[in-house]
Amino acid sequence: MGRITLLNQALTNMIAAGEVIERPSSVIKELVENSLDAGARTISVAIENAGRTRIVVSDDGSGMDRDDAILSLKRHATSKIHDEFDLFHIKTLGFRGEALPSIASVSVLDMVTSSGSGIGTHIVTHQEETTIEDAPLKRGTTVTVGELFYNTPARLKYLKSDQIENANNIEVISRIAVGHPDVAFAFSIDGREQFHTSGRNDQKEAIFHVFGAHAAKNLVSIYYEGPDYKVTGFLGKPDIAKSNRYHMITLLNGRSVYMSKIQSALIEGYRDFLPPSRFPFAIINLLIEPALLDVNVHPSKREVRFSKEEQLKETLLKLIPSALKETSLTAKPLEGLKETYPSSFDEQALASLLEPNETYGGQPQKGAPLLTSVHDFSVIGQLADTYIIATTPKRSLVLIDQHAAAERINYEKYRALADKGQYVSEPLVPLLIDLKPSDASLINDEKLSLLDKIGLHLEPFGRLQLRVIHLPIWAKESDEKAYVESLLDQVLHEASTDIAKLRDEAIASKSCKRSLKANQALSMMEMARLIDDLMNCENPYSCPHGRPTIIEFSQYDIEKMFKRTGF
Repeated sequence: MGRITLLNQALTNMIAAGEVIERPSSVIKELVENSLDAGARTISVAIENAGRTRIVVSDDGSGMDRDDAILSLKRHATSKIHDEFDLFHIKTLGFRGEALPSIASVSVLDMVTSSGSGIGTHIVTHQEETTIEDAPLKRGTTVTVGELFYNTPARLKYLKSDQIENANNIEVISRIAVGHPDVAFAFSIDGREQFHTSGRNDQKEAIFHVFGAHAAKNLVSIYYEGPDYKVTGFLGKPDIAKSNRYHMITLLNGRSVYMSKIQSALIEGYRDFLPPSRFPFAIINLLIEPALLDVNVHPSKREVRFSKEEQLKETLLKLIPSALKETSLTAKPLEGLKETYPSSFDEQALASLLEPNETYGGQPQKGAPLLTSVHDFSVIGQLADTYIIATTPKRSLVLIDQHAAAERINYEKYRALADKGQYVSEPLVPLLIDLKPSDASLINDEKLSLLDKIGLHLEPFGRLQLRVIHLPIWAKESDEKAYVESLLDQVLHEASTDIAKLRDEAIASKSCKRSLKANQALSMMEMARLIDDLMNCENPYSCPHGRPTIIEFSQYDIEKMFKRTGF
């Protein structure tokens, strides 16, 4: 008896803080989401020493009267939900009523707030002591968080360097700002402004201010609307692909979330456009009826559950490649260089960066190149027997990787045959596959049907053997038996097998082996024909492994390199 007691409020708040407040970026996220839920149209965030010593979030939202301000520091006190129905129809970013008391329990919290009527309120909490004073009557709320984790040294000790913590801080506020382009954000670190947005409700403009001009002018817009969800946003061209996954941003009803199937759909959707080591820059806006969502999965609200996530994934797998194929994805050699862009909104600068400049002066000069293909590429010659040199009517100079181009041409040819089922052949000699008893017990019609979809038709031949009836034609490029055994092993033992991916990877491998090589001299006619065949492809801009096939130097790029345009 007497061993079980109720924890006091201060201790329960500190326990909750362990779930909600992991680092300075968690504080920023919770406070800014509170500002958005309060209807703020302008939000400023300022941090010092990566947020360790000071975080200030100020807004012009609805503010609070004194009673609500005092109550907001109590755990599970919230204006967002009132009953079970609200819990399953959440339309706000916050709803648990844990953020402010959790922050206050591990910091010195100073809050000034006013609803615009009555008397403003100034509250300071420190070490379980709270002081309340009158404050100026200005509608909105300013929260200052100081000495974060002063009373939880273990958590303070495990914070990373200022550089890493600031990277997390920037990532959090960047995602929120891009997710809410109708709100004007200003963000500064140690007194230096990092970015600010206009609040004009133009997401591309917000991307320009947050991620820079290079990102903003290399975007492809997407749109889909169905009965259960609406998808909008932007896909980055391959030129702005990243070495990590952190720039694949999913915004669900304005909330930055992680949805594993959406992440995998983005990677899969870009498979034909990027090498395996590169990841897309993408901002996906999802508008979904709250009743179909469960956002009450984790205190951080970072993960959500959606009852039709698999269906959404299939939508994206069609939408992404379709959108990318409808635009020019020719690689630009200078795009990776640092560009200057205004820290404040400049209408003319933004217009020049977001709108493509198709003309760089005049008509093509006389002294025409030697041969023109039907796609308006004028072939000049070949560099190192590997790259085709050509020009375009826009006075651009292009280099075409002949091997990558031939890979793309062959890949689409073989894939078309595969789609029509014209890609199987019988083994040259009878081929039997031996099975272990444990593997034989796993063989069923579903597994055999799965393999049949990529042209590998197997039939039982006794208790511990399978007979190969048909093989996909690309299997002949390798040891046929080893190829069959490898596929069979994946289907029998892996939790999920992407047959389409296996097929495409095999076709890509065959295309590579059958393609024109580097260091191979071509005639002018052969070069022109290769360009024509390439430009007739669905995706002429990358090989099956995601490497670029064409690099374009515009006249502007060339003049820039020669310092002829003031750069």
